[in-house]
Amino acid sequence: MFYNLQVWDRRCHKRAKPVGVLAGHLDGVTFIDSHGDGHYFISNCKDQTIKLWDIRKLSSATEDCTPKAYEWDYRWMTYPSEARFLKHPYDQSLATFRGHSVLRTLIRCYFSPMHSTGQRYIYTGSSDQCVYIYDVV
Repeated sequence: MFYNLQVWDRRCHKRAKPVGVLAGHLDGVTFIDSHGDGHYFISNCKDQTIKLWDIRKLSSATEDCTPKAYEWDYRWMTYPSEARFLKHPYDQSLATFRGHSVLRTLIRCYFSPMHSTGQRYIYTGSSDQCVYIYDVV
C-alpha cells in the first residue's frame, strides 16, 4: 500500500474529505515540519526517506491500494535492503533525502532555524545515533 499524505483545510470543518493528497512515501509518516512560508513542508517516513513537498502541487484525493513489495516492522526489524531504493510510481515530492534510519522509534525531522540559516537545511536523528543534515538547495 502507498501512504499518501492527505491535506485538510482546517477552515472547512464540515468537509468530510481531504482537499487533496501528495503521493510519494511507501510507508507510514512519522513526522512533518512546515517551512513557515505556507508553501513547503517536509515529512519523515518509515520508508527511510525525508521528502520535501510543495503544498500547491496537490492532486485529487484518491486512494491507491497497491500492496507493498515487502513487509517489515520498524520496532524490531532491520529495514529490507531491497526496499531501500524503491520509488513510488507517482511521487509528487520535490526532493527525496536518504541516509538516516528509522528503527525502533519514530524519528523526527526539522528545517534549520530561519534566523541563522534561512531554513536551508533539514536535520534529523537516526537509529545509528547520528544527526543527519541535508542541504535543501
